[in-house]
Amino acid sequence: MPSLIPRLICPRRGDASHRLRAGALVVAATIALNACATTHPENPDLDKFPPGVGGSTDITYYDVHGRTARELVTQLRALGPKTSSGAFWAETRSPMRWTWRTRSEGGGRCSLTSVQVYVHSEMTMPRWVPPADTEPGLYAAWQNSMAALQTHEIGHKDISARAARDILQRLNAVESFCSGLNDEAKRVTDGIIARERTEQEAYDAQTRHGLTQGTAFPPRPRLPPPP
Repeated sequence: MPSLIPRLICPRRGDASHRLRAGALVVAATIALNACATTHPENPDLDKFPPGVGGSTDITYYDVHGRTARELVTQLRALGPKTSSGAFWAETRSPMRWTWRTRSEGGGRCSLTSVQVYVHSEMTMPRWVPPADTEPGLYAAWQNSMAALQTHEIGHKDISARAARDILQRLNAVESFCSGLNDEAKRVTDGIIARERTEQEAYDAQTRHGLTQGTAFPPRPRLPPPP
């Protein structure tokens, strides 16, 4: 059975702090080395982020046990992630951090420069090691369903990554009176984050939380997308 454990690399995670220096707002990155990024040679799509956007994906596994499909489904329902929307078999959260510096343009106006945006996707997935007396064909069905489930979760990561790209582009174009620069940057980022949430909900509705992508376990005919 192939291993799906990612390879560990250097830690990196960012946050932003704000301070006033010489009359100009400076945004400084405070790098907190409290989370390790991973690379995933088994599925390079996990590590794809738009040009200019820093990103990483970490996977946390929860273990399920059983020898029949019924036993596994019971475990998935009991042990899978719980959110305000319900219980699921997998989940992806992709918090973003952005930093910048300010540049005086004269006449009381300022712009943003040295904008950096970082996405840290945190995916939760089930993991199962089949016992010797597993039902015939069950492991192959599990692998197919889990591959589809990961594809669905990557879709959530990609929506966040596109939002990060838009934040990078829009912040690089921000210019206003220096006194209102922070408020203008917040207006831009708040709008993009609100749109991202809507897109995440629409993606789940369109794919029926992955069922149209083949996530059902035990397998059944794929559902068509909603009209």
